[in-house]
Amino acid sequence: MENKKREGKEDGYVSFDPDELKNATQEGDPNDEAYELLWEATCVSSHVDDVDKATGHTEEDNIYPTTPEEVDAMEDLVNRAEAALKVPNEEFSQRVSELREIIKWSRKRHWKLNWRVVVGVLISVFALYMITDSRDGDVQKELNNVEQVENWEEMPLTYFNLDSLGQTKYVFPKDKYATVKIWHEQAQRIVAWDYNSAKVSIPQNEAELQKPDLSESLKEFYTKQLKNNKKKLKENLEKYEELQDASFKKLQKMALAELDEEVDEAKSSKRFVMFWNIFFILLIPVYIFAARPYGYTISRHRREAANLGKLEKIGLWLSGGLFAAGAGIGFVDIVTKWSDGSESREDDGTGPVRLAIKVGLFALAVIVFCCVSCFLMLYATITGLIRNYDWKVVKAKAVSAGKAAKAKYDEVKNERK
Repeated sequence: MENKKREGKEDGYVSFDPDELKNATQEGDPNDEAYELLWEATCVSSHVDDVDKATGHTEEDNIYPTTPEEVDAMEDLVNRAEAALKVPNEEFSQRVSELREIIKWSRKRHWKLNWRVVVGVLISVFALYMITDSRDGDVQKELNNVEQVENWEEMPLTYFNLDSLGQTKYVFPKDKYATVKIWHEQAQRIVAWDYNSAKVSIPQNEAELQKPDLSESLKEFYTKQLKNNKKKLKENLEKYEELQDASFKKLQKMALAELDEEVDEAKSSKRFVMFWNIFFILLIPVYIFAARPYGYTISRHRREAANLGKLEKIGLWLSGGLFAAGAGIGFVDIVTKWSDGSESREDDGTGPVRLAIKVGLFALAVIVFCCVSCFLMLYATITGLIRNYDWKVVKAKAVSAGKAAKAKYDEVKNERK
């Protein structure tokens, strides 16, 4: 009983079954009216329907008030019930005391934070910070490439045949912007590859279109492929001719234009990650602010928390399962026993693969945990701001304050005149 009563003060529960109030007295009992009013106090919530009232039975979860008006109505009925009591009754006094605790509790705000969610978002913020740091490196790398291209020195170039170039194997250099010769050769090979790819695909598309009984959808697909490949063939031929005829300055300008796109892409990627990092940093205090429902909104909070709790359990179960799977991967050693009784151990060759899988599972477990945490915090923040705060009142106060400030400003301005 004590635990239930303590829970009542914290979460809006009561230690008694509401049916007790309806069935506590017999007809003609001097306290019948008092108990009837106390029963009515448990029925003010909009969750108690007419059938419950008529049958004198309702679930305990239904008695919580859902609006300030219902809290006032409950308090009024409890006051009337207490005034109508004819014969002092300890049980009645205890029921009144608990309902008054609910009324008092319902008028206040209560913290409803999920610290696991906060921890998950903090881990996400740290991960996003690390990604942003790596994006800085990507941006700097592209800017260094720009500087390299700007400092190119003119040198003899190698020119290739378009048809033969597409058939040869080629290992792309790590630093294609090191010299104009390296960039020019690679640019020719990329264009030749695309050109020959389109050239090979065109007769294949035409052959498919000649097949009898071709469905309309396939006919449309191959017609579109043929059109795209002919366009690709023409565009790459023009690019190849441009590379063949371009002067050193022109090639340098082409490389810089290519790098401008890569710099913009790197900066855009960095901004995207930084946006979400800042967003979740700011979301944490907003979530804390939003997670303070009034007691009379607790029933909606509980229903929502029950649904979100299922998602959290699934996320934690999946994350925990992945972590356990990673932790369960061991390393296999080959044990050799020698004639002198000694033993030697060596990895069976799967060590690197097992380590990669292990780290991958750990990383995936953290990603799942963080994704679920971020979603839960975002959803809880939005719904909490909507449900737990009366924004019409806030707006009215803001407008009123604005008008008062303007009136004061106008008054001071007129006095100065």
